[in-house]
Amino acid sequence: MNLKDYQYFKKLSELKNFSDTANFFGVSQPTITYSLKRLEQTYGLSLVKRKSYANSLSLTYAGQQLLTHIDRILLEDDLISDDMERIKREKIVMGWPPIITNYVIPKVFDRLRDADLLNSIIPVAESSKILLSKLKNGEIDLSLLGSTILPQENHLDYQLIKEHRFKFIASADRDVSKIKTVEQLFKEDFISLDEGSVHSQVLQHIIQRYNVTPQTMFRTADYHLMLNLVKADKGVSFVAETAIQDVDGIQEIKINDLQLPSFFILFVYRHNMVGDETLAKLMHIFRNI
Repeated sequence: MNLKDYQYFKKLSELKNFSDTANFFGVSQPTITYSLKRLEQTYGLSLVKRKSYANSLSLTYAGQQLLTHIDRILLEDDLISDDMERIKREKIVMGWPPIITNYVIPKVFDRLRDADLLNSIIPVAESSKILLSKLKNGEIDLSLLGSTILPQENHLDYQLIKEHRFKFIASADRDVSKIKTVEQLFKEDFISLDEGSVHSQVLQHIIQRYNVTPQTMFRTADYHLMLNLVKADKGVSFVAETAIQDVDGIQEIKINDLQLPSFFILFVYRHNMVGDETLAKLMHIFRNI
């Protein structure tokens, strides 16, 4: 197995041009050509279909199949370096999405402190979507995540911490007794979380399903600000119940015929991680909340 040949082939499949691929790696065009020939000789199959214009190409079925394996091989090669760096730094880089973190960490804080693990964690605060990508790419070691679906990737393991629901919320001072339908609900002024959040994605599905349009007057990535504005009766909002645990001054707007998905709070890590004592303790705590 020649990793360089795999790297050349992957980039060739992206750029679809021998000259551009050679320029990307700073090598001669024959280097890329001979690399492709080695792969085709190794597997006894044609991997690309050359086109008559601009030195372009497309992958054959065999080439497409090979590329799926190459993607996994190159990812694992990258993860080897990441895991070796993790072992050397003796700290765990962990994803902490804000809403999930504020719900979960107080529940495990004493156990983390008693196990002398608080200083072993390097927290990375991002949205669950970004953290999942970082976890797959080896940029972080493990993560808390919030999602409407359970991970399907074979190389990820997870522990379900809690299943919550999404809710439409308003100030406790607002009269919501006349809001009986989805259409009436979406005539209210909305304070929405930013478009990169899972809340925005779920809200968009509701908009499409019920053919309604929210009157969004303000959008923010700061859920604390959103909650404060709702409590001050500046508008209504949509959020997982995780964010409103033990929060006073807020009520749920209940619509009987409105179907909302589950919100899964997860602890996720790569399947092939081999842990030292610190990692093992950390994983045990978060898997047993």
